[in-house]
Amino acid sequence: MTIVKQREAELILRAARLYYEGHYSQDQVASKLNTSRSNVSRMLSDAKRLGFVEIKIVSPTHKHEALSAQLSELLKINDVQVITSEANDLTLNTVGRAAASALLKHLRDNQTIAISWGRGLEATVVNTHSETLSGLKVTQLMGSLSSVNTSVSAEEVGRNLAKNLNAQFIPFLSPVVVSNAKTRDSLLEEESIAKTLRLARTAHVALVGIGSAGSSSSEMVFEEFKSPKAQRDELVKEYAGDIAARFYKKDGTPLSAALDARVIGLTLEEIKNIPRVIGVASGAEKVLGVVGAARAGLIDTLILDLACANSVIKSLQPTAVKSA
Repeated sequence: MTIVKQREAELILRAARLYYEGHYSQDQVASKLNTSRSNVSRMLSDAKRLGFVEIKIVSPTHKHEALSAQLSELLKINDVQVITSEANDLTLNTVGRAAASALLKHLRDNQTIAISWGRGLEATVVNTHSETLSGLKVTQLMGSLSSVNTSVSAEEVGRNLAKNLNAQFIPFLSPVVVSNAKTRDSLLEEESIAKTLRLARTAHVALVGIGSAGSSSSEMVFEEFKSPKAQRDELVKEYAGDIAARFYKKDGTPLSAALDARVIGLTLEEIKNIPRVIGVASGAEKVLGVVGAARAGLIDTLILDLACANSVIKSLQPTAVKSA
């Protein structure tokens, strides 16, 4: 194992930053460091060998233009991107890369991003990086779920997104579901919670995962309410999807005022009022959630995979499915 002295390591790191982040040529790096071009070449090789630099090859995302246009018309959403995956690439990762690109496209300095939770958002955040934007804030659309894995929770997703964007993270220090409306009203009077809600309401961009009847993630949210079986059975008959722990019917209207009264977070109407809402959905089982969200007018940019796209088209136009 090669031992590198601290001063040498610092010089190697500086050369790597100038070349890879500053986009200087090797001759320019050599001039700045008062050394030879051959030494710069060696330092860049050392930077990779020592783990200072990691090179990652990412295949481009491919948008299915015909299906995207067809879904845009059917769902009345201007920006629909149906993403196809390479044989050796995970579908969720490909969708995440496309969602990350959409997010960065709409972001400007000093803006606020409000997020929900889920595997689609986790994949989006992993692929979201920017060194050029400044003054960004990231917060949550709702409180925290107790039943989900930490890696896909709103708090963890938000924290990682803020890290990748060099942004300030403002967590939502509250559970998302409480036992009754009285408890919710009491918590809403807490200044820290009220302040976070006000920030989320004024967000410029929202990044949301779309839940759906039949998906395991939505089942976990539903379980948070611990509703009696009879009430749950009735709700399930009309339930189509959910965004940020707010459930809606197939026509896009809220599923239950009683459930909403126990949620700490933005309402569907408040989410709809955010200037740009980017929705992420992956898998054929998300069909009802996507259709309901579209009918509610919740989504401005929809990123989805081929399986979900074909299922949506089949549900709306059973005889007009265009499979890739």
